[in-house]
Amino acid sequence: SLQLRGTGARMPVVGLGTWKIEKSETAKLVEAAIRAGYRHIDCACDYGNEIEVGQGIQAALRDGVCSRADLWVTSKLWNTYHRKEHVQAACKRTLTDLGLEYVDLYLIHFPISLKFVPF
Repeated sequence: SLQLRGTGARMPVVGLGTWKIEKSETAKLVEAAIRAGYRHIDCACDYGNEIEVGQGIQAALRDGVCSRADLWVTSKLWNTYHRKEHVQAACKRTLTDLGLEYVDLYLIHFPISLKFVPF
C-alpha cells in the first residue's frame, strides 16, 4: 500500500478494475476478489455496473471477510456531470448504487466535459 501524505490513509497499490465486466458476473467476481485479498476496487458510473459492484462488496462485508475500513473504493465522475451543479448528485448516485456511505477516492474520469445528460 501507499501512504498518502495529507491524511495518512493507506491506498492499496493493486486493485480490481471493474471495466467491461458483464453485469451478470460482477457481484460474484467482486466478492471473490475481496475474498482472495483484494482491498482496492476501482469502478465508475460509466462502466454501468456499480450496482453489481456494490452487491459484491456488500456480500463480502456481510460475511465478515473484511470491514469497510479495510477496503479502498475508487469511483469516477463521468464527463456529462462536470458542472459544479451536477457533481454532488452524480457522487450521491454512485454512493447509492454502491450501497456505501463514502468512497475513498472520487476522480474526474476524463478531463473532457460533455453536454449534460440527466440520469
